[in-house]
Amino acid sequence: MKQDVVVLLTRAPCGRVHIPEGLRAARGIAAGFDMHDVTVIFTQDGVYGAREAVDRNALNMSGHVADLEEQDGQMVADGAAMAERSIEKSEIDDDVAVWSDDRVTARIRDADRTLDF
Repeated sequence: MKQDVVVLLTRAPCGRVHIPEGLRAARGIAAGFDMHDVTVIFTQDGVYGAREAVDRNALNMSGHVADLEEQDGQMVADGAAMAERSIEKSEIDDDVAVWSDDRVTARIRDADRTLDF
């Protein structure tokens, strides 16, 4: 049975494997047997990974993002986390939507499953 899955990326991208591993898990879930609906949410320090300035190739993110997009997964940046870190919407990569904290909270609450990286 198809489920809604949220993958939370909560840690800064540099010096850690959490963001690329979270994206790898997300793309695998999206492409799995049931082809679940997957939303990746960049939140807390993970919002730094949603910035356009991030070198996705160096962080081994590009292939995971492309596969996730191919499976109709979506990527979202938490607007409240961005504001706490003085990150402007203009700094966020084009393939990442910016959502309000209420919308992020509702998406997490309504998900059938969540994973935290």
